[in-house]
Amino acid sequence: MLLISRLVLAGLVIAAASAGGVAAESSDDDVPVVVATTSIWADLVDRLDCDDRFAVEALIPIGGDAHSFEPSMRDRGMLTEAALIVVNGGGLEAQLDDTLDAVADEGTPVLTIFDHAGDGDDPHLWFDPTLVADAAPVIGDALVAAGADEPTTQQCVDAVTTDLHALDAELREILSVVPSDERLLVTNHDALGRFADRYDLAVLGSVIPGSSTLAEASPAELEQLSDDIEAAGVPAIFTEALEAADDATTFADRLGVDVVTLYTDSLGEEGSGAESYDELMRFNATAIADALAGG
Repeated sequence: MLLISRLVLAGLVIAAASAGGVAAESSDDDVPVVVATTSIWADLVDRLDCDDRFAVEALIPIGGDAHSFEPSMRDRGMLTEAALIVVNGGGLEAQLDDTLDAVADEGTPVLTIFDHAGDGDDPHLWFDPTLVADAAPVIGDALVAAGADEPTTQQCVDAVTTDLHALDAELREILSVVPSDERLLVTNHDALGRFADRYDLAVLGSVIPGSSTLAEASPAELEQLSDDIEAAGVPAIFTEALEAADDATTFADRLGVDVVTLYTDSLGEEGSGAESYDELMRFNATAIADALAGG
C-alpha cells in the first residue's frame, strides 16, 4: 500500500507551489505532462482533460504487468517533472512504491485513486465502472489544481460519469445471457473479484493465488482447483494478455478446458478491440458471456 498522502485540492496546490508551479513540460511543445501509472488510468485521465491542458502519458507500457513493473532512470525523470501523477494504489504498483514516495517528497503532486474509491484488499478498481465514476471528480479536482480549466473540467467529469454508468448497464446486459448456475470464473490471478461482485458472478479460483501476479501457486492448491473445476463443469479458464498467463494456459491445457484471453491490467494493442477503457470492459464482458453461455 502506498504511503503517499491523500491529495485534497489544497494539498495539490501546495505541492505544485513547492515544485515551482506546473513545472512538467514535454521537450517538444512545452505542454505539461500528467503521468498515469497504467494505460487504463491514462485513458480515463485523458478523457477528463477536456481542455487538452496536458499531455497524458502512461508510465507502464501497453501489455506491461503493473504488479512487477520497475521504473528506469528515464521513468524516474518523467515522474519528477510531471505536473501530476495518477496512481491506482492499493498495492497494484508494488515495485513503484519507493519511487513514488520519493517524487512525492520532492513536491510532485501524486493522486492515489485507491485512497478515494477503494476498499478491501483488491486493487483492481477499474473492473467496477461505478468505482471509476466515483473517482472521476477526484481526478477532475487534481487536474484543475494542476492547471486545467475548472468549468470545462467539471462539464467533462459530468459527461464521463454519465457514460460510465451507461457502460455499467451495458455490461450487465451483455452478461445477462449467462445462466445463474454457470456464472463461475476461474482466472489466471485474482483480478476479476470486483467485476464478479458487480455483475453477479463468482470466482471459483485462480491459478495464481491472491491479487498479484508475483505470487505462486502450490501443487496442492492447483490440485484442489483442478478438482473444483471438474466438479463444477467450468468450461474455460480466463487468462490475460500478459506473460504471467503462461502457467494458466498450461493448466487449462492439462484439464482440457478452453482458454479465453482477457485484458486486465493494461489496454490492448492497436487492433485488439480493447484500446480504450470502455472497449476493454466490453471485450471482457462479451468474451466471458460467450464462454460461459456457450455462445
